[in-house]
Amino acid sequence: MEQLQASYNIGLQRINGWYQDLCSLPSSLYLTGAAFVVTALFWRYSSTATVTGRTKTKKSHNQQQKMPTKSIPLSRESHIDSIATKFHQEYKPGLLQLTGDYDSKDEKNRYDKRYYNEMLLKLLIELDGIDITVLPADDKIQLKNRRKAVIKEIQHHLQLLDTLPRN
Repeated sequence: MEQLQASYNIGLQRINGWYQDLCSLPSSLYLTGAAFVVTALFWRYSSTATVTGRTKTKKSHNQQQKMPTKSIPLSRESHIDSIATKFHQEYKPGLLQLTGDYDSKDEKNRYDKRYYNEMLLKLLIELDGIDITVLPADDKIQLKNRRKAVIKEIQHHLQLLDTLPRN
């Protein structure tokens, strides 16, 4: 009988040990899951660092210098003048050279024709966006004539582009 009781106690201890192991299993699963999440987050945010140790989200000093600063709003007259200057300095020389020796079979010439056409239309849209309706009559007439002259000059060069032969 004692032997049976000893065997029963040993079996009971084994079952009790398994039960304690099963009770500690969820807590160990929670701890393992939490460790996995922390490791994954650490790995995710540490992998964004570059070789130099700076994060990718920070911009380099050169990129920050290249960022355009907010320009001071131009007066209507200076805006018209800046568009006219841009036309004369950036587009007119290349456009005149293109019209002088245009070959419709050359892909670069066709590309340049489309490019200048689009850029001149963009300048016309900019000129159209200048509001002169709120100005006094004298200033309004002066700016209207200045804008009209720049528009006519740009339209003349657009007509030159249109006279170039197509493909």
